[in-house]
Amino acid sequence: MQNKYTAIGHISRVHGYKGKIVISLNNPDLITLNEDHTVWINTDGIESPFKIQNIQILNKSKRILTLQNLTGEKAEKLKNKKVFIDLKDHKYDKSNISQKSIIDYTLYNQNDNLIGKISAIIEIQNNNLIQIFINNEEVLIPYNEINIIELNHNLNKVKLNIADGLIELYTDAQ
Repeated sequence: MQNKYTAIGHISRVHGYKGKIVISLNNPDLITLNEDHTVWINTDGIESPFKIQNIQILNKSKRILTLQNLTGEKAEKLKNKKVFIDLKDHKYDKSNISQKSIIDYTLYNQNDNLIGKISAIIEIQNNNLIQIFINNEEVLIPYNEINIIELNHNLNKVKLNIADGLIELYTDAQ
């Protein structure tokens, strides 16, 4: 898929016989799907748009979708396919990162330099922090909706805009 599309989950099964599908979401706290939105599914190497007609919540991470012009036979062929959205068409709430959702993800800076593995999330009102360890030194990096550049659950990757010199404050020998 092109960069403008973001994977949100996969089709886990067909629901009933009229073409409804069950989508297992990668992180249900970060995406809000609404009726009349479009999801994209790679079918036979081609990104195909499917307009959502109806959504039912099955549980916290699964949704039953009725997609326009999707019959039972077509739905069967879509099982285990990844589901994508175009971010400009959907509300993607990057500020709603739960503590457990990005622990053990790999952290990169804005220049794609590896910073380290996320050890913990410290939630402080108006000042959330990501904790990593570099050379056994604790490093705390602020994160919020403004400095998140990329959050990729498929690659377990977080890319942040990190202020110049912040990491050196923790790691430079005195």
